[in-house]
Amino acid sequence: MHKRMMFGTCALVLLAAVPALAQIRDAGSKIRGDAYREWSAQSYGRAAYSHAEALDEYSRRYSYIPADTAKEHAAEVKRNVTAAKKELTKLSPAAKQDKTVAKHVDALNAQYDKVLEHCSTMEGECAKEDKADAGKVSNCCASMTESLKAAEAEHKKLNEQLKTTEKK
Repeated sequence: MHKRMMFGTCALVLLAAVPALAQIRDAGSKIRGDAYREWSAQSYGRAAYSHAEALDEYSRRYSYIPADTAKEHAAEVKRNVTAAKKELTKLSPAAKQDKTVAKHVDALNAQYDKVLEHCSTMEGECAKEDKADAGKVSNCCASMTESLKAAEAEHKKLNEQLKTTEKK
Protein backbone atom coordinates (compact mmCIF):
# COMPACT_ATOMS: atom_id res chain seq x y z
CA MET A 1 0.00 0.00 0.00
CA HIS A 2 2.78 2.42 0.91
CA LYS A 3 4.57 1.71 -2.39
CA ARG A 4 1.39 2.41 -4.37
CA MET A 5 0.89 5.67 -2.59
CA MET A 6 4.52 6.66 -3.25
CA PHE A 7 4.19 5.64 -6.91
CA GLY A 8 0.96 7.61 -7.27
CA THR A 9 2.54 10.69 -5.73
CA CYS A 10 5.53 10.46 -8.09
CA ALA A 11 3.26 10.06 -11.10
CA LEU A 12 1.23 13.06 -10.03
CA VAL A 13 4.37 15.19 -9.65
CA LEU A 14 5.63 14.14 -13.08
CA LEU A 15 2.29 14.87 -14.72
CA ALA A 16 2.25 18.30 -13.12
CA ALA A 17 5.69 19.05 -14.61
CA VAL A 18 4.71 18.12 -18.19
CA PRO A 19 2.75 21.33 -18.94
CA ALA A 20 5.73 23.44 -17.85
CA LEU A 21 7.98 21.61 -20.28
CA ALA A 22 5.40 21.82 -23.03
CA GLN A 23 5.37 25.60 -22.75
CA ILE A 24 9.00 25.72 -23.89
CA ARG A 25 8.96 23.00 -26.52
CA ASP A 26 6.11 20.70 -27.44
CA ALA A 27 6.48 17.51 -29.46
CA GLY A 28 5.45 19.04 -32.77
CA SER A 29 7.47 22.25 -32.46
CA LYS A 30 10.55 20.72 -34.11
CA ILE A 31 8.49 19.44 -37.02
CA ARG A 32 6.76 22.78 -37.51
CA GLY A 33 10.07 24.63 -37.25
CA ASP A 34 8.94 26.84 -34.38
CA ALA A 35 11.17 25.37 -31.67
CA TYR A 36 13.97 27.61 -30.43
CA ARG A 37 17.27 26.16 -31.60
CA GLU A 38 19.80 27.41 -29.08
CA TRP A 39 22.86 26.14 -30.94
CA SER A 40 21.69 27.65 -34.21
CA ALA A 41 21.02 30.99 -32.55
CA GLN A 42 24.47 31.02 -31.00
CA SER A 43 26.19 29.93 -34.22
CA TYR A 44 24.51 32.79 -36.11
CA GLY A 45 25.91 35.19 -33.54
CA ARG A 46 29.38 33.67 -33.82
CA ALA A 47 29.31 33.87 -37.62
CA ALA A 48 28.27 37.53 -37.43
CA TYR A 49 31.10 38.12 -34.96
CA SER A 50 33.62 36.53 -37.34
CA HIS A 51 32.63 38.91 -40.14
CA ALA A 52 32.51 41.91 -37.82
CA GLU A 53 35.94 40.99 -36.52
CA ALA A 54 37.30 40.87 -40.08
CA LEU A 55 35.90 44.35 -40.69
CA ASP A 56 37.37 45.54 -37.40
CA GLU A 57 40.82 44.24 -38.39
CA TYR A 58 40.62 45.90 -41.81
CA SER A 59 39.53 49.18 -40.24
CA ARG A 60 42.46 49.19 -37.83
CA ARG A 61 45.13 48.16 -40.34
CA TYR A 62 44.19 50.15 -43.44
CA SER A 63 43.21 53.72 -44.18
CA TYR A 64 39.93 52.52 -45.74
CA ILE A 65 38.05 49.30 -46.43
CA PRO A 66 37.20 48.70 -50.11
CA ALA A 67 33.44 49.08 -50.56
CA ASP A 68 33.05 45.56 -52.00
CA THR A 69 34.81 44.01 -49.02
CA ALA A 70 32.72 46.05 -46.59
CA LYS A 71 29.51 45.10 -48.41
CA GLU A 72 30.34 41.38 -48.38
CA HIS A 73 31.12 41.25 -44.67
CA ALA A 74 28.31 43.63 -43.71
CA ALA A 75 25.80 41.52 -45.66
CA GLU A 76 26.91 38.44 -43.72
CA VAL A 77 26.74 40.26 -40.40
CA LYS A 78 23.20 41.39 -41.21
CA ARG A 79 22.12 37.98 -42.49
CA ASN A 80 23.40 36.18 -39.41
CA VAL A 81 22.07 38.74 -36.93
CA THR A 82 18.68 38.62 -38.64
CA ALA A 83 18.68 34.81 -38.41
CA ALA A 84 19.61 34.96 -34.71
CA LYS A 85 16.78 37.45 -34.06
CA LYS A 86 14.38 35.12 -35.89
CA GLU A 87 15.37 32.28 -33.55
CA LEU A 88 14.71 34.54 -30.57
CA THR A 89 11.15 35.21 -31.71
CA LYS A 90 10.48 31.51 -31.16
CA LEU A 91 10.90 32.15 -27.44
CA SER A 92 7.94 34.55 -27.27
CA PRO A 93 5.64 32.03 -25.50
CA ALA A 94 8.32 31.22 -22.91
CA ALA A 95 9.17 34.91 -22.47
CA LYS A 96 5.53 35.73 -21.74
CA GLN A 97 5.55 33.27 -18.84
CA ASP A 98 9.08 33.74 -17.53
CA LYS A 99 10.31 37.27 -16.84
CA THR A 100 13.93 36.15 -16.69
CA VAL A 101 13.71 34.64 -20.19
CA ALA A 102 12.03 37.86 -21.37
CA LYS A 103 14.86 39.92 -19.87
CA HIS A 104 17.49 37.86 -21.72
CA VAL A 105 15.57 37.99 -25.01
CA ASP A 106 15.16 41.77 -24.71
CA ALA A 107 18.87 42.20 -23.94
CA LEU A 108 19.83 40.07 -26.94
CA ASN A 109 17.53 41.97 -29.27
CA ALA A 110 18.95 45.27 -28.00
CA GLN A 111 22.51 44.10 -28.72
CA TYR A 112 21.53 42.85 -32.16
CA ASP A 113 19.78 46.14 -32.96
CA LYS A 114 22.99 47.99 -32.06
CA VAL A 115 24.96 45.70 -34.38
CA LEU A 116 22.60 46.38 -37.28
CA GLU A 117 22.75 50.12 -36.65
CA HIS A 118 26.57 50.18 -36.56
CA CYS A 119 26.69 47.95 -39.62
CA SER A 120 24.54 50.36 -41.64
CA THR A 121 26.61 53.36 -40.52
CA MET A 122 29.82 51.56 -41.44
CA GLU A 123 28.48 50.59 -44.87
CA GLY A 124 27.52 54.18 -45.61
CA GLU A 125 30.93 55.41 -44.62
CA CYS A 126 32.77 52.70 -46.58
CA ALA A 127 30.80 53.59 -49.72
CA LYS A 128 32.89 56.80 -49.77
CA GLU A 129 35.97 54.63 -50.54
CA ASP A 130 39.21 56.50 -49.73
CA LYS A 131 37.25 59.52 -48.49
CA ALA A 132 35.68 57.50 -45.69
CA ASP A 133 36.33 58.64 -42.15
CA ALA A 134 38.65 55.86 -40.94
CA GLY A 135 37.96 56.69 -37.29
CA LYS A 136 34.21 56.44 -37.78
CA VAL A 137 34.55 53.13 -39.63
CA SER A 138 36.85 51.77 -36.94
CA ASN A 139 34.46 52.83 -34.16
CA CYS A 140 31.51 51.18 -35.91
CA CYS A 141 33.45 47.94 -36.43
CA ALA A 142 34.69 47.88 -32.83
CA SER A 143 31.16 48.57 -31.57
CA MET A 144 29.78 45.71 -33.68
CA THR A 145 32.26 43.24 -32.22
CA GLU A 146 31.62 44.51 -28.67
CA SER A 147 27.86 44.12 -29.09
CA LEU A 148 28.27 40.65 -30.54
CA LYS A 149 30.51 39.62 -27.62
CA ALA A 150 27.85 40.90 -25.22
CA ALA A 151 25.20 38.96 -27.16
CA GLU A 152 27.27 35.76 -26.88
CA ALA A 153 27.48 36.19 -23.10
CA GLU A 154 23.74 36.87 -22.94
CA HIS A 155 23.02 33.75 -25.01
CA LYS A 156 24.90 31.67 -22.47
CA LYS A 157 22.82 33.14 -19.64
CA LEU A 158 19.63 32.55 -21.61
CA ASN A 159 20.52 28.93 -22.31
CA GLU A 160 21.29 28.34 -18.65
CA GLN A 161 17.93 29.83 -17.72
CA LEU A 162 16.17 27.64 -20.27
CA LYS A 163 17.90 24.54 -18.88
CA THR A 164 16.76 25.55 -15.40
CA THR A 165 13.23 26.17 -16.62
CA GLU A 166 13.06 22.83 -18.41
CA LYS A 167 14.14 20.99 -15.24
CA LYS A 168 11.38 22.55 -13.12
